[in-house]
Amino acid sequence: MIFSVIVPVHNAEKYIKEMMDCIIPQLGREGMDAELILIENGSTDGSGAICDQYAENNPFVYCYHYGKIGAYAARKEGIKKSVGQWLIFADADDLLVDTAIEDICRGLTDASIAHKPFDIILYNAATDRNLSKRKFNFPFEENKVYYGAGKDSFYKVMCEGDSLNAMWNKCVKRDLAIEVLIDDKDMFLNYGEDLLQTAAFLDKARGIVYLDKILYIYRPNEKGLTGGYHIEYLSNQETAWNKFDSYVKKWGGDRFVTTVDRRKSLTCSIAIAKLIYSDQSFGIKLSELKNIIGSDFYRKYSQMPLPDWAPEESVQVHKLQLKNGASRLLILEGMKYSARKTVKRTIKKK
Repeated sequence: MIFSVIVPVHNAEKYIKEMMDCIIPQLGREGMDAELILIENGSTDGSGAICDQYAENNPFVYCYHYGKIGAYAARKEGIKKSVGQWLIFADADDLLVDTAIEDICRGLTDASIAHKPFDIILYNAATDRNLSKRKFNFPFEENKVYYGAGKDSFYKVMCEGDSLNAMWNKCVKRDLAIEVLIDDKDMFLNYGEDLLQTAAFLDKARGIVYLDKILYIYRPNEKGLTGGYHIEYLSNQETAWNKFDSYVKKWGGDRFVTTVDRRKSLTCSIAIAKLIYSDQSFGIKLSELKNIIGSDFYRKYSQMPLPDWAPEESVQVHKLQLKNGASRLLILEGMKYSARKTVKRTIKKK
């Protein structure tokens, strides 16, 4: 079998049908040797039943239920269940373009790289708000195999920004994924999991190829597993960053440390923003803000400058974090946000 498409699923009832309807026709094409593996990860909506229905109606679709094991472990279970030579990763609330698998297949057999060892194909993506605009401005040449010292350009991009983090725009050789699994330790992660899995794959890959095509459509979903505020967000991210530090040291010694520390500062600001701009009650916002600000990770990194590419929302929150009386200012900002939402809802009802 050539391809295994792996999709972790958690509370994606609103989105899963569209994802399935773009993947299944591609896998069902004559001559396509592929499977679709759905890893149902503790959904509380109708996602599990929907996945079971697709598995029942399509001989190349398989659904496995594990309970809420976390996105990191769910993807790992999908790798274990796969039998394809190449693994394509996708999230349940996104989309693959109609020709994605066909284009990846052509990329794998391109004459210019066919006889060179490589384990990862990276491709570009777009958002559902602008389907023709590339989401990432990658500095890589198309159809060139980056190996040995040449992988340093990937390490640099990985350390300096988040454009390489996601697993959903990569096709990975199963042999590499299994090799990474052997060295991997079980952990419950819903946040930062892409950072760790991508880093491990890049580190061990014999070669990496970039396919300069938009093959994936990312759909922002604040109600998804990684959207909105979740109590374990910062602790998960701390676990991921602590482990990522070993790659940073291996790839560049002290070369990327300051840059990565700025990204950790951004993580702190994102955690605060997710909390104060959430629909949580005032009491929860107050207690969670206290927990975040009191954490060792926050104390160590939150006062550092943000990366130049930090989102505007994070920049504004970070400015409040640096002021005297930051806790009071941040909770006040959260109260203002809640008040504005209440006014908007009231006006809508009228």
